[in-house]
Amino acid sequence: MTEGHARRWLLLTVLTTSYGAGAFGMLGISPLTPSLVEGFGLTRLQVAFIVPSIYLGGLFFSLPGGRLADRLGVRRSLLGGLALGALGLTAAAAAPGFVAFLVFLFLAGCGWSIVNPALGKGIMDVFPMRERGMAMGVKQMGLTLGALVAALALPLIATTLGWRAAILACGVVVAMPVLAAWPVLAPFEAAVAHTGARQRRHAADWAWARRPAVLVFFGGGLLLGMVQAAVLSYLPLYCVQALGFDKIGAGFLVACSQAGGAASRLVLGAASDRWLTGRRSVWLALTSVLAVAIFAVYAAWSVAWAPAAGALAFVAGVGAYGWVGIFFVISAEVGGSRQAGLLSGMAFASIVMGLLIGPTVFGLLLVSADSYRAAWAAFAGIATLVTLTALLAGPAIDRESARPR
Repeated sequence: MTEGHARRWLLLTVLTTSYGAGAFGMLGISPLTPSLVEGFGLTRLQVAFIVPSIYLGGLFFSLPGGRLADRLGVRRSLLGGLALGALGLTAAAAAPGFVAFLVFLFLAGCGWSIVNPALGKGIMDVFPMRERGMAMGVKQMGLTLGALVAALALPLIATTLGWRAAILACGVVVAMPVLAAWPVLAPFEAAVAHTGARQRRHAADWAWARRPAVLVFFGGGLLLGMVQAAVLSYLPLYCVQALGFDKIGAGFLVACSQAGGAASRLVLGAASDRWLTGRRSVWLALTSVLAVAIFAVYAAWSVAWAPAAGALAFVAGVGAYGWVGIFFVISAEVGGSRQAGLLSGMAFASIVMGLLIGPTVFGLLLVSADSYRAAWAAFAGIATLVTLTALLAGPAIDRESARPR
């Protein structure tokens, strides 16, 4: 589609709002970590299982979710995924114990894993190439804004009404777009009819899995997921245990990190459309450099002065979250209009693997060294590896995204 759909910006607004509502519930688990530690009596290592339980579903269902998005279309796959996510979160609010809580988070994560591929396909369907970076940045900004609002609101709800009320609020917000957005997203049904025959003819096209640059790209996604997991899973607890903030103060710092992610996703998306459009991998290297810098600061100093801690958290959000929109644009362009859902699903799966591995590695380093400094230093090394990969393999990755499909 050379010029894009006439209503593409309205459709993007609805997609972004729906994504933000989903993020409120799914990423809202992170700022509730201190309350969950108290409610379930968790150890620091057990904390490592909370956020990954959501993303474990993504590991199993992101590729099928991508195929669903390609076959069923954006509307049904997106809103169906949100409905399943809301069901899991609502059940988690009534969980009798920690194991059951993790199982219900897994169910919610299965629904959440369908959402990302559907959104990636939606942007490929209605936006021309010259606007995709901006569109993906706006969409990803919805994710971080939803998480930002959650970081501000949910700790307060948990403090006043208890953690179960906060988790229930997550489920209710995730469910809100399911009926509200259904009629507005009707234009995506035309895209399903247009591409349906081609989908059936190429159902088994996995040639991308034999191209080294694509595999290196998804390997980088795993490392980037680990970087993100360090901030997502342990920043709240680090703020409480190492910096001395209370739960509401920690929630504020998490909100600062989400604000950094939201702003950078929008800015980097627009920048990648205007400059270095054919070299989007350079922008991945830039965010990784910032992650190296901020993790090194965390490893060297404990900055407890609130304004400085907030500024550092903001930059941490840029490094940990700012790359996601660019990453999904590249993956969708590698797949083209025919396989954008599948490749977006693969991108999500690679990130999810990092999100699953990262908290466990960080937690083990924290427990073995009894120090946040050692853990942050190790993850600065991981971010350095991502930077080198993006710089050295970037040209080959960019050529893959520019291949005609």
